Amino acid sequence: MLVDPILKPFVESSNIQWVDTVNSNPGIDELQSAMNEISGQSFNAIIGFGGGSALDSAKTLSIALSSSLKDIDLVELLSKPALYQSIKPVPLFSVPTTSGTGSEVTPFATIWDHQRRKKHSLFGESVFSTAAIIDPELTDNQPLEVTISTGLDAINQSAESIWNKNAMPITIAYATRALQLGFEALPKLIDGGENKLARDKMAECSMLAGLAISQTRTSLCHSISYPITAHFGVPHGLACAFTMPSVLQLNMEADDGRFDQLQKALGTKDLFQKFYDLNESMEVNKRVKNYISDLKKIKALVGEMYTPGRADNNLANVDNNTIAEIIEQSWWNHNRINTAI
Repeated sequence: MLVDPILKPFVESSNIQWVDTVNSNPGIDELQSAMNEISGQSFNAIIGFGGGSALDSAKTLSIALSSSLKDIDLVELLSKPALYQSIKPVPLFSVPTTSGTGSEVTPFATIWDHQRRKKHSLFGESVFSTAAIIDPELTDNQPLEVTISTGLDAINQSAESIWNKNAMPITIAYATRALQLGFEALPKLIDGGENKLARDKMAECSMLAGLAISQTRTSLCHSISYPITAHFGVPHGLACAFTMPSVLQLNMEADDGRFDQLQKALGTKDLFQKFYDLNESMEVNKRVKNYISDLKKIKALVGEMYTPGRADNNLANVDNNTIAEIIEQSWWNHNRINTAI
């Protein structure tokens, strides 16, 4: 077997354990079960292979199986970040098969409490992969729905890193390039079917978006999306993109010049319309309504949509009233946000 030199020391052992029970939006119970199954064993490395959920699960195991932690309970780990943020995790090699979350290059791992309908995260230096191996061919022949949701996630992460109070020149540069690639490539994968060059560009878009949010974190769209996914099962990328044009319009009112630069970089005279048209071409509003039948149901969750560490990163200040207006505007798919927000 031919093995890359960087991986060779880690794959010479014959003790290989497969964890192939990962579901979309991995939950506490299923991850705890996987931890229990391989607890007490010693591993040279973990290879995360799959979409964002598989990579986040692999990150969780790389921390939980660290020699510094013994029989740790995942609930305790999530409630006490100090337990894992300075440990040496099991080396992790992340190989993404989707172009969306950028998890392979971020210091975050998302874990869901499905019983309580809550989203949790592991975060910090110890959550980074040892190495990321990105091969766009692994995304070839990806199902349409996955292509749309993951592609929108990468684009939204890039945008959220730009309209972010933590943005800096390097993150804006990463995110701007990611948006250039994403706006060009994603429509080609929807309209023209399989396109290897477009797959390459989406893989780069996702990676750059991941690098950007590694420094800034995400913002208001992601904050709003968490209960939408938790309560209704809306795929993450769709849930984030649902409010993207409305949140952009809100943030443009707090523009400090960054949107003028982005507009020029994307070659458009109307930045809002460009984002709106992308959502229209992906039928985001229609796809979200396939999961949610009534505006009242989603507005009932407004109190859960202000996530500290996400919503407060937003360039424009927001409160629950602002979020409620954004939800209503996004639901009715209005062409312009009322400037009285």
